[in-house]
Amino acid sequence: MAVVRLSGPGASTSVQQLTGDASLPHATMRLRTLRDPGTGQLLDRGYVVHFHQPRSYTGEDVVEFHVHGAPAGVDRLLAALCRLGARVARPGEFTFRALLAGKLDLSQAEALLDVLHAGGADQHRAALQHLDGVTSRMVDALRTPLLRATAEIEARLDFAAEPHLASFDAEPLRADLAGLASRMRALAATAEAGRIRVRGARVVLVGAPNAGKSTLLNAVCGNDRAIVDARPGTTRDTLEVRTAPQGTAVTWIDTAGLRQTDDPVEAEGTRRAHAELATADLVLWVVDQSEPPGQMPGAKSPLVAVRTKGDLAVHPAVQAHPQLANAQVVSAARGVGVQAVLDVVVGEVRKLSATAGDGVAVARQRHADQLGRAAAALERATAQLDGEPALELVAADLRDALDALDELTGPMTPDDVLGAIFSEFCIGK
Repeated sequence: MAVVRLSGPGASTSVQQLTGDASLPHATMRLRTLRDPGTGQLLDRGYVVHFHQPRSYTGEDVVEFHVHGAPAGVDRLLAALCRLGARVARPGEFTFRALLAGKLDLSQAEALLDVLHAGGADQHRAALQHLDGVTSRMVDALRTPLLRATAEIEARLDFAAEPHLASFDAEPLRADLAGLASRMRALAATAEAGRIRVRGARVVLVGAPNAGKSTLLNAVCGNDRAIVDARPGTTRDTLEVRTAPQGTAVTWIDTAGLRQTDDPVEAEGTRRAHAELATADLVLWVVDQSEPPGQMPGAKSPLVAVRTKGDLAVHPAVQAHPQLANAQVVSAARGVGVQAVLDVVVGEVRKLSATAGDGVAVARQRHADQLGRAAAALERATAQLDGEPALELVAADLRDALDALDELTGPMTPDDVLGAIFSEFCIGK
């Protein structure tokens, strides 16, 4: 089965020429024979759905052809449509047209991309919340009082001679703007939690050579993705594997063993391991419990210690180490303790994605950047309200804040930002 979607002012004419039917009802499947209007040759027989404008995804006339999935047949149908004036869509063009038609805003378009890429049930639920408009409602809740404040200041500028506008107590407005700025800063600070909530976490396995990192990776992933060998130093590069334990998306990154070496290839592996540490959301410090533990890796992210080779005797230095005495103990080759490690990782990832208060979190750094820009503009406006306020400057700062919020949801987003966002979509969305 294949679905060919057609959108635009010529869609209705094209479907009529292919099917000979000018009266397809809205959003109703009809079984029709498709023929090339130029030659009359049979193209296929399948279901056709006509979504009449403006009641379609793009706001335009949209036709879907549900045909047999043979590549040759789909190519012939596409060729016939192109001869009738259609062209192949650009990446994300259907969603971009929906944005232009006001069917969704930019934050919802980004959320659709997150829905399509969701790696776990938790991430899918979070992405659907943003697609349902949670970001849009959050921005509206900030924009509405900001619009009122802007209207008040601009009214005082436009009608300065009116007697009832002669006196101005700036303190209530200053308090309102400071409160809005504080809310914006708090929301911007949720970007990391929101990213993990929607796209999952990067969990990096680090430790000395032959500590059992690759064996543990294979155990938590349920298959032999990494090469395991008794000789130390066999892992030279990073290896990424994506899974969704308990519905939570996790990207596991196996790394080269950390040690001083003169081998340039192994040294490059160590450098890459340190680079992964710098960007990890969670670090698993993997230690062979039968050997001295070595130095604990320096990581800014939360760290979970895991003792491997649990069937061997515990080295006294491991037992005495404060970070290792109560660490997770596994015998990955036998599957013992692996589920406990998964439980701990899932719990840590969910803590990283949690937020205080009403639980709202922005899903992208772009959103946080725009909120930060709006908050900075409000903080400038608040400072302008001290002493004898220069209302022209206050009004300009409030307009800057509004522009920042508008760029977040779409009306004023620069073309280069739109291009970057929609380039991530596939052709059919």
